[in-house]
This record gives sequence, C-alpha cells and structure tokens, in this order.
Amino acid sequence: MTSSHQTFGQEFYPHESIRALRLADKTRLTDRRALIGQIALGLPQPSAHTRRRVAEKLVQRYFTGSRLFIAPPPQAQPFVRLVARQRHAPAQIELLYLRLAQIDTLVGALAREIFYPVCITHRPPAGLNSAEFAARNGGQLFGLSEIGPGENAMPPQITRGFLHEYAREHWNFNNAPTLDRALRVLQAAGMIARERMSDLPRHPAAYRLSNHDVALPTFVWALYDEFLPHAQHSGGVTLAPGVLKIADFARTLLLNPAQVEMHCDLARRRGFLAAQGPALRLTFGNLDVLADALLSRAL
Repeated sequence: MTSSHQTFGQEFYPHESIRALRLADKTRLTDRRALIGQIALGLPQPSAHTRRRVAEKLVQRYFTGSRLFIAPPPQAQPFVRLVARQRHAPAQIELLYLRLAQIDTLVGALAREIFYPVCITHRPPAGLNSAEFAARNGGQLFGLSEIGPGENAMPPQITRGFLHEYAREHWNFNNAPTLDRALRVLQAAGMIARERMSDLPRHPAAYRLSNHDVALPTFVWALYDEFLPHAQHSGGVTLAPGVLKIADFARTLLLNPAQVEMHCDLARRRGFLAAQGPALRLTFGNLDVLADALLSRAL
C-alpha cells in the first residue's frame, strides 16, 4: 500500500448508496448524467453542488460503464441487483463496504494489513515485531506474538496515533483526514469500533474489532467475487479450507477462521458450494446466476 494507491474523497454514505442502487434498478436509466441527476435529487445534503458530487461518487463506486453510459444497464449488473433487491439491511451495507474496499485501497489495506493480523491472528503488522508494535501502540499488548488465536486475552486495541504512524512509515501515506475517513468506513460497516484507552494519559482514541459477523449473501458473494475468475480461467478450481480462511475476502471482512468455516458449511448446505473431498468447489458459473440465487434462498 502506497500513497499512489487510489482513495476516494467522500464518506461511505451506505443508506444513500442503497437508495441510489434501488433507484437505478427501478428506473433502469443508462444515461450516466441522467442517473446522477436522479440520485442527487434524493440526497439530503443542503447544497446542490454537494449532492451532485456525492451522486457522482456513488455512481463511480458501484456501477460499471463509460463516462456517458451505464453498461450493462443497472438491472443487468449483478452487484447492483443483489444490493438493490436485498431486504436485509446489514447485508446491503456489508456488500457496499466490500465493493468500496476493492476500489478504495486504503480501506482494504487497513482491514487486511493491520486489523486482521492484530485483532484476529494476534500478530503485529508486517514490518514490526511484538515489542516494536507495543511501544508504538501506547505500551499495549506486550507479548502479542505469544498470544495464540482463541486464547483468553483482552481484545486488542489499536491507537489512532499508531495507525497514522504506520501509514506514514510503511505506506508512505501522509493524508490524515483521508485515513480518518477510511476508518469511519470500517466503523460504519460494523467492522471496527472506536473507543478511548482510558488507562492511558489523555485517553487517546483507539479502535478494536467489533463483535461482528456477516450475512451469508455477503460471505458467498465475496468468496465468488475472489475465486470465480480463477475457476473461469482454469475450467474449475477446488478451494482448500485453509486457503479460504486467510483469503483476501475473509481478511477484508475481518472474519476469524471459525467464522469462515461456519459460513462455508452453511453455504454448502444451501447449495452455493459443493464438497469435493476435503475441499470445496463453486457451484455457480457466473455472478448473474449467483445473485439471483442469493436473493431467492440465501436468508
């Protein structure tokens, strides 16, 4: 992750995004400017200029197409259809976060490269040993590398100061407001929670992993989105459980290995995955069919 990676200047706006995708799915507008105009009309910001800018950002994040047209039409885009027609609000927000984390690489890097190792595998981020991490993180979590997953331990906290320092030193990223905005995305998606470290002087702001899980549609979509291209390219792919537990999508969603295993078992029982010996394979060959199946029988 470096400062050359792409980040976006707007907030997450999950509820506005859901309304925008529903509007697009209903109106079936393919003219990009017309869709942006319709989305802007329904936004709450007082300034017309701000509403337009936010609408442009939402279209850029969640729709494919050219500068002039949405292509294929919104209702034919499986991601748009899945979110717009989903009736489970947490799943909608998780799916929006997943897509945003793919295109806003700062958000994804925070999840995969800092929160996942510290909060789930109980290891310091890459480039630091346990003592270095503790010294830079308010003196917290000495002996971190000796804490095994599943062992009793206080939930790790990561100070805002450490996150900014790590981004500067390891990613050459110096934009503090943008980093804070990325952290707000993780909060709004339910991945992390902000709190104060009351046992330290001045009670610095810190973040911990939320007590969260994800909906089955989110898990299955994320798994397919990562591995279906490989299956299509090679004519099929088997997925070892150990690979899935540390896959990019699992780390982006901040899922521990037990959660991944549980969701894989449920996905198999619902017909989204099939057993192939000890491994698993995908049962759908494209995202269009998958989206329709998720809408009809995932929840």
